[in-house]
Amino acid sequence: MRRDPSVPREPLPPAARKAAFAGFVGTFIEYYDFALYGVLTVYFSPLFFPADDPSTSLLTGLAVFGAGFVARPVGGIIFGRIGDRHGRRHALVASVLLMGLCSTLVALLPTYDSIGIAAPVLLVLLRLGQGISAGSEMLGSITYVLESVPRSRRVFMASLTPMGALAGGTVSSVVAAILAGTLGGDAMTSYGWRIAFFLAAPLAVFALLIRSRLEDSPEFTEIAAQREVVKTPLREIFRTHRRNLLIAGGIAMAANGAPNTAIWFHSYLVGERGIPGEQVFAASALMGLPIALLSPVAGRLCDRFGQRRVLAAVLCGYLVVSFPVLHFISRADGVLQLIVVMGSFSLLGALVQAPAFSYIAELFPARVRYTGANFGQNIGTVFGSGVAPFVAAVLVTATGSTLGPGLWIVAVCLIAFVALSFRAVHYVAGVDSADPASAESQPAPDPV
Repeated sequence: MRRDPSVPREPLPPAARKAAFAGFVGTFIEYYDFALYGVLTVYFSPLFFPADDPSTSLLTGLAVFGAGFVARPVGGIIFGRIGDRHGRRHALVASVLLMGLCSTLVALLPTYDSIGIAAPVLLVLLRLGQGISAGSEMLGSITYVLESVPRSRRVFMASLTPMGALAGGTVSSVVAAILAGTLGGDAMTSYGWRIAFFLAAPLAVFALLIRSRLEDSPEFTEIAAQREVVKTPLREIFRTHRRNLLIAGGIAMAANGAPNTAIWFHSYLVGERGIPGEQVFAASALMGLPIALLSPVAGRLCDRFGQRRVLAAVLCGYLVVSFPVLHFISRADGVLQLIVVMGSFSLLGALVQAPAFSYIAELFPARVRYTGANFGQNIGTVFGSGVAPFVAAVLVTATGSTLGPGLWIVAVCLIAFVALSFRAVHYVAGVDSADPASAESQPAPDPV
C-alpha cells in the first residue's frame, strides 16, 4: 500500500531497531552458510561425486545444491508451526542454531575416498538440514520485523533482512576469494573449502546471542494474550488462504529464481572458462557489498509507492538486462569487467527481495503469517532458486550458448507478473499499537 506523504513518520522505538538488527544479523549468518555451498561447489564436488568428466561432478554438486531448496518447504512448515504457536523468537533462534550445526559438520565431513558412498549421502543430509533451516529464515525474520515496526517504515526496516542475506552471500565470496588467492586451486580442493565452512560455528554463536535476547513481536504477543493462537496453522492456510498461497509462490519464483541464476556464473567462469577463482570471487565481493545497500533503497520506495509497483519495475528490469549480461558473461575478462557484467545483474537481485518478500508476508493474517508466508515463499523457492543454477547449466549445454539461461529468467518473471495480476487481500503488518484500526480487521487490496 502507498503511504500518504502528508502523514509524518512515526519515531522508531528501541524494540523496532533491535528487531531490524536481529533480522539483519540472522539472515547474514544463515545466507553466508547457505550460499557457501554454491560458491565452493566447483572445488569440493569432485571429492564427493567423483567422475571421469569434471562437468558431471559439477552438475551433480549443483543438483545437491538444489536439494537444499527442496527441503525448504519442510522447514517452513516446522518453523512456521513453532512461530505461529509458540512465538516468532523461538523459531528464529532454532533456525539459526540448525544452520550453524549443519554447516560446521560439512566442514568435518570425510570424502568419497575415505568412506565411500556414505560421504555423498551425508553431504546430501546436511544440505537438506541447511535447507530446512533456510526455509523459515528470510520470511520469518521479515515477519518479525514487520510486526515490530511502525507502519510507515515497515518495509524499509524489513529490507535490512534481505540486505543481511545479500551481505552474507557476498561475504561467502569474500572468504572464498581470500582463501583461493592465498592457498591456490589445489589446496582449495584439498582442504581450503573446509576452512570457510568452519567459520559457521562462531557466526552461529553470535547470532544466537543476539536472538536469544529478543522479545516477541507485539502482534504475536497480543494474539497469545487474547488466546487466539491457531493450533493447526497449515490447515487454516489451505482452508482459507489458498489463492494468496499461490500468489506468494508465483512471486517467489521470480524473486528467488532470477537472482539465483547468478550462482551458475561462478561455476561457469571458473569451471568452463578457466578464469582463476580468486578473480571471480574478488569481483563478487567488490560489487556485492555496495549492491547490498540497495535493499533499503527498495524498502524506502516500497513505503512510498507500494510493493507491487516497485516489484513490477524490477521484474521489467530483469527482462531488459538479462540477455545482454548473459552475452557478455562469455566474454568478460579481468576483475573490472566481471564487476560490471555481474554487478548489472546482481543489483536487480538487491532490489527485488524487499518488495517481493514483504508483499508475501502481508498476504496472510498475523495468526498464521509465519506459516503462510514461509510456505508460500518456499513453493516458489523450490521451483525457482533450487533449480536455477542447474537449469542454467543445462540450458547452456542444450543451446550451446550462454544466452540459454535467459529463457529461464523470462519464464519466472512472466509467472510473477501473472501472480501479481490476481486480486489479493493484504493483512498489513507493523501497524502501530496505538492505531485503533487493526490491519486484520480492515484487509484491503494492495493497489497497483
